[in-house]
Amino acid sequence: MTAGPPGERRRSLHCARCGALNGSDFDRCIRCGAPLLAPAAHAAPPARGLLDGRSLPATKVLAALTAFVFVGQIMAAHSRDLGLLSGWDASNYLRFGALWLVPGAPFEPFRLLSAVFVHMGVLHFAMNMMTLGMLARAAEPAVGSARFAIAYVVTGLVGFVSSAAWNLLVQPEVVLTAGASGAVFGVMGLLLGWLVRRRDPRWKDLALQAVFYIVLFGFVVNASNTGIRINNAAHIGGLISGALLGVIYAGPSRRRYEGVVNAGALAGVIACVAALALAQRSPVWRAAESLEARSGLETPGIEERLDQR
Repeated sequence: MTAGPPGERRRSLHCARCGALNGSDFDRCIRCGAPLLAPAAHAAPPARGLLDGRSLPATKVLAALTAFVFVGQIMAAHSRDLGLLSGWDASNYLRFGALWLVPGAPFEPFRLLSAVFVHMGVLHFAMNMMTLGMLARAAEPAVGSARFAIAYVVTGLVGFVSSAAWNLLVQPEVVLTAGASGAVFGVMGLLLGWLVRRRDPRWKDLALQAVFYIVLFGFVVNASNTGIRINNAAHIGGLISGALLGVIYAGPSRRRYEGVVNAGALAGVIACVAALALAQRSPVWRAAESLEARSGLETPGIEERLDQR
């Protein structure tokens, strides 16, 4: 134990993972070894009310909504094959909100948000949720649950907007894409921007990890002959928008805006549910299912490329 100058009261840090109390000069938790972010005196205030970021309420709600959609996909699938990468019909993905991009065809904007909660197999779902859980343990307690929910929804949306812009303007082609990894990269960007604004040197390690994942799981996988396609535009769009939000969140605290932040988080979650409901009512998946039933094949023109995020 070290002693400071007389009369100086040392600040302490709570571990975001286990809640243990640590000294202000500790880099890692003395109990569980998790990395500690910034001193509590500089952390952005959590959302008011009963939400405690350390218990990850926003992460739990978003993950539960994603799991609910995935269970619905399994129940509605014509194939009961639950392999690592299940080849379900295109109508299944469209029914639950996947983004379908066809140059010159009618576009349903709500799919830019609903697609965040749709996955194309067990491995796709498990990897995204596992990565989200690991990143959220540091991100949500740091920025607060309401801000975290807003960041997740916004970065997921921006990721698919980036994907749509790329596939319709730069490289026109038919694409069926879905997944949470744009938003997951957004959470990584959120932590990155937070650390940069706080002048925490750990941002360099996190930046290297982000580049590693984008290069390895993006360009390398796409260049292989596995048949799996990674949505690089969505990953990069989510990462950049998350970093911008992290820089904003790490600025001077403004407690008078907490009510607006809480309302924004609630509106974001409601918008996600509304987008998923609109997908269920869309005639697109019904038309695709009808064609599949008549032909016994996946809908012509839809399954030219399944971009898995």
